[in-house]
Amino acid sequence: MADNGTKHPPGSAGIPLLGDKSYDFYKDPPSFFEKNAKHYKSRVFLTRFLLKPTVFVGSSQGLIDIFADKDNCNELGYKTFLGQIFGENILFTDGKPAEQLREALFQLFTDDCIKTYQQTVDRIVDKAIQSLDTSKPLCIYAFFKRLVTEICLTLFLGLDFDEMKDLSETISSLTTTHWHGIISMPLSVKVPGLGSQSTYSKALQAKIELLKVIEARRKEDKKGFHVKLEEIDELDDSTINNHLLLFTSALVPKAISSLLTSFIVETGKPDKISWQKACLLDEEFHEHLLLEVQRFYPPFFGGRREVIKDFVVDGYTIPAGQSIVYSTTAAHRDPLVFNNPDQFYPGRWNTSNKEELKKKLFCFGKDNRSCVGDRLVWVIINTILKKMMTKYEWSLVENQDINYKWLPVSKPKSGVICQLTERSS
Repeated sequence: MADNGTKHPPGSAGIPLLGDKSYDFYKDPPSFFEKNAKHYKSRVFLTRFLLKPTVFVGSSQGLIDIFADKDNCNELGYKTFLGQIFGENILFTDGKPAEQLREALFQLFTDDCIKTYQQTVDRIVDKAIQSLDTSKPLCIYAFFKRLVTEICLTLFLGLDFDEMKDLSETISSLTTTHWHGIISMPLSVKVPGLGSQSTYSKALQAKIELLKVIEARRKEDKKGFHVKLEEIDELDDSTINNHLLLFTSALVPKAISSLLTSFIVETGKPDKISWQKACLLDEEFHEHLLLEVQRFYPPFFGGRREVIKDFVVDGYTIPAGQSIVYSTTAAHRDPLVFNNPDQFYPGRWNTSNKEELKKKLFCFGKDNRSCVGDRLVWVIINTILKKMMTKYEWSLVENQDINYKWLPVSKPKSGVICQLTERSS
């Protein structure tokens, strides 16, 4: 028992090296969690991960406690690594500075700002959807990723993909290289004699090139999003550039494309195609379906924290010096909160406690660690889906593998192939 009367999580950190469970986790994160949760009869348990004693947390209450962290017991677990990839920004800021930065950035996502962004989103989505070729099957994830990338680069850097085709393609390529560094080992080396670079080293170079482009766009474009950033007193030039790097990175398009693709997966199944028209006719059903997509298919499996002061999570004390890996995917399937959690069922949201259940969704964080741009995210998602459903009906091509990969962003391994047909009036 801990000194404060709470208990320590079940499990063991095992023997260094021999007891490490990193491989088992990366091979299949959801199965790893559920297998251990069943073994320990707890959705909070201790094991060894990345050679360090680590508590895995997959209960709904556990995630609420982690995101709240009123006594600042934790530090962000990926700052040392991803901080080099992204630089200082809201993702890697803790404590009071994080609260101040969030309050400043919220100025960019007011109702009036969102209305301005909506015009750009409408224009780009209309153009993309009108140009779709329905004569052959479409890889829907690739389509969404290209579309959302264009939206983000247009909104945040003022690019015009029609008039600046070469620059747009260059930036898109750089964001891909930059992203690959996130999923590589943080080893910035060149191979002697070959002149080749590690993926991580290439990502750092792509970051340098992207920052040059961002700096140039700020000088060339005298209106738009970056001008609003420059008006925030709390942000210096470096911080402005780092936030533009974050907003235009592949992270945002991949997260949005993940949710859009999962929506297509569920509504493109033979027995659920009628859901597409139902969404057009019933706003509430459309909302419930998107809530269930968030619950069942969160784009990010979870996150990591480093415990710097003894921390109580869902009744368990985690001592300073240990790590936490929290699982959004597992928390969204906590049977204490969601009945039949492994069933995709939009009807679960048609209840009187819907608003309370919505508070148990952690797709884009929670409270002081929630995404500052989540309202814009949902503008983009809803605009794309409503315009697509108005013009097209879709069905999944038969005999394709729809099994999911979960890291670094969840999506079907195949990318999802569907056939579009124009909807009759």
